[in-house]
Amino acid sequence: MKILLTTLNSKYIHTCLSIKYLYEFIKDECNCFMKEFTINENMDKIFSEIISGDYDIVAFSCYIWNIELTLKLSETIKQANPKIKILLGGPEVTYDSVEVMKNNDFIDYIIEGEGEITLFETIKALKDNENMNIDGLTYRENQNKNNKTSYDKNSQIIKNTPRDQISDLSIIKSPYTSTMKSELENKIAYYETSRGCTYNCEYCLSSTIKGVRFFPENQIYSDLKKLVSMEVKQIKFVDRTFNSHKERTLKLVKYLKEIDNGKINFHFEITAHMLQDDLLEEFRTSREGLFQFEIGVQSTNEKTIKAVNRIDNFKVLSEKVIMIKKFKNIHQHLDLIAGLPYENLDRFKISFNDVFRLNPEMIQLGFLKLLKGSPLLEKTELYGYKYRKYPPYEVISSDYITPKELIFLKEIEDIVEKFYNSGLFIKSIWYLYENHYLNNPFQLFEDINIFLKSKKIHENLSKDALYEVMYDFYKDKNFQDLPFFNDLLKFDFLRLGRARNVPSYLRNERELFSREDSHIVLSDEKLKERLGYKKDTHPLEIIKNGHLEIFRYNIDMYLENKEQKLQSNYFIYFDYTGKKDFNSRVRFFGGNYEK
Repeated sequence: MKILLTTLNSKYIHTCLSIKYLYEFIKDECNCFMKEFTINENMDKIFSEIISGDYDIVAFSCYIWNIELTLKLSETIKQANPKIKILLGGPEVTYDSVEVMKNNDFIDYIIEGEGEITLFETIKALKDNENMNIDGLTYRENQNKNNKTSYDKNSQIIKNTPRDQISDLSIIKSPYTSTMKSELENKIAYYETSRGCTYNCEYCLSSTIKGVRFFPENQIYSDLKKLVSMEVKQIKFVDRTFNSHKERTLKLVKYLKEIDNGKINFHFEITAHMLQDDLLEEFRTSREGLFQFEIGVQSTNEKTIKAVNRIDNFKVLSEKVIMIKKFKNIHQHLDLIAGLPYENLDRFKISFNDVFRLNPEMIQLGFLKLLKGSPLLEKTELYGYKYRKYPPYEVISSDYITPKELIFLKEIEDIVEKFYNSGLFIKSIWYLYENHYLNNPFQLFEDINIFLKSKKIHENLSKDALYEVMYDFYKDKNFQDLPFFNDLLKFDFLRLGRARNVPSYLRNERELFSREDSHIVLSDEKLKERLGYKKDTHPLEIIKNGHLEIFRYNIDMYLENKEQKLQSNYFIYFDYTGKKDFNSRVRFFGGNYEK
């Protein structure tokens, strides 16, 4: 029996962890293959590749981002070759398997929940022509009788008893046992140390799974060491709460520091208010850029948090986030969800402002989705929810927020992505906040949105164009200290990397460095030492590896104590050869220059 395990990922850099688990679990039972595609690929090409494989079973892993294309592709495969059995699994078909099969007569089997054991038993039953009374399986009654290979639209759909969770995760083999280095090149490697969640947030599917089960530590350590040795750029842990078990987490974090190769990044979803001092100390002493946190705030409205059965303490969370910020070595993403119960537009703005003031590296503004199987879906009438009945099931309105308000927040999400999460304006956006929007940072992004609309500026803007928008916005608002903001904006611009041609609107032509001036500055032996060059290195060699720019103000002094000191002939050298910081910004060195 020849089987293909496959899925359509949302992006090329993503990989599918579930089919890797399934492959390792069943590969000794059948002739098994595994291929990953993306939703952005040509469907005809994917169809051709699958059909040419002459598979007996094609099994798809289904999610909100791929279900529609997966169904279209599955129907086309069945039409081309009715002998091929179509098997679906994953969260998008787990909670209404019978309905999915009724609406799609080309589907032969659906596996609900954890699929390792169910898939193994299904394959074995098909091979041995045995009864299909397999826990966790939904199937068409005629599929295993008299070796029928065609499908019958009127066949009876049988839904078997749900399968209990796998209590002993040690029976599941490592998902990366057979993975080659080339398969993960320039991609994210997903990994889990546990299944389940300690919390029961009603908008999340994890709330339907009770308790947390852990994989054996020796397997975890072995897998992670292998992935690091394969030089993947990022390992993203999919544990719903990475730090749910303090002792295990502390031990694991220490191990991750031990196997650090100087390049790897580990991404966790953590509960910040649960971070204790000994764990924080391990993070404090870690390499810059080694760890990245995703912290779900969702809302700072206590009534909202209680309504969705979420446990959080924003005061303690804030203290932890601020503490980690001072470490200057960890990238923090804080999440908000628009559309939750009891949070109207004005209250959401408060939540946004509360989070913004913590100055995380990213604010991820998401929108509530009423997912199949989530407890909140059953409360649509209670909160007056209207939502899309197709993936991704996003909320359109509720008793607390109108469609126009959610559309407005979509616009704000785009502005936040461009002018905050992009990291293009790390210092300049914070300057705007501290000096002009201290009482209402949300208004800053609203004003940028209004400015873009008034100027009818196209949405698809390049990085350079965004800097010009920011400059024009500041000028249009007639804010004071435009010369200083200009310097700060230029500083942000040059820290991106190889940006030699500073735009005219950011440059003061009277303060250009001549070649002679550059040679003088870069001949300084102390500066050469700071940059890691030998004393006899020629200035031209240093110029080739960086950019020297003159500023009106002492930027170093501002970054240190917020003082705006006008200082003629203040230079900054931006080094393009060394390592960037965890915000992907190049090193810089400043000093005063006298001709």
